[in-house]
Amino acid sequence: MVRNRILGRANLIDKKALIDKIILQVARQKKQIIYGARSIEAQAGLFARDTSDYDILTKHPQADAKLTKKLLNKLMQMEYYYTKPAKHKGTFKVKGRGMDMRKGTEDDESIADYTGQLTGMSNNVPTVTKNGVRYRLLKLELERKKAILKDPEYAFRQAKDRDDINRIKGYLKVKQLIGGEVG
Repeated sequence: MVRNRILGRANLIDKKALIDKIILQVARQKKQIIYGARSIEAQAGLFARDTSDYDILTKHPQADAKLTKKLLNKLMQMEYYYTKPAKHKGTFKVKGRGMDMRKGTEDDESIADYTGQLTGMSNNVPTVTKNGVRYRLLKLELERKKAILKDPEYAFRQAKDRDDINRIKGYLKVKQLIGGEVG
């Protein structure tokens, strides 16, 4: 049993790039919008902080989360991933079972959050396209991070958001200094 857990985890680590590829492939095919830290990463490169999950805006969050889970489990050749409703209505999570290989335990890892409607935003979100995948504009990421800092409901994540704001501002300053386009 322990051996299977270790081998399963090694398989997961070996396939990390393929996992990302599947998530981006679904996003491209379904014309989804990636926002949050992955959007910042796609646009600001090395200035972005490390993140392990995706935040994805889609017209069909539950169905798309289930599709991603199915494709990831096929890749892993086992039922490692599962979906569950998130705290916010209309959002569905794709999660991995973690080291203990049990669903719904503390070591489970978040892979992607599929959301149908972003709070305080219309679904007509301005985007930039990179490699066929749509990402929310960096300017909007900055605005959203600033708004989150004012909302006590998100106090638990404000350190991350302050860090993102500083990274985005640093990126924009460098782009301005070297005369590049800022989107």
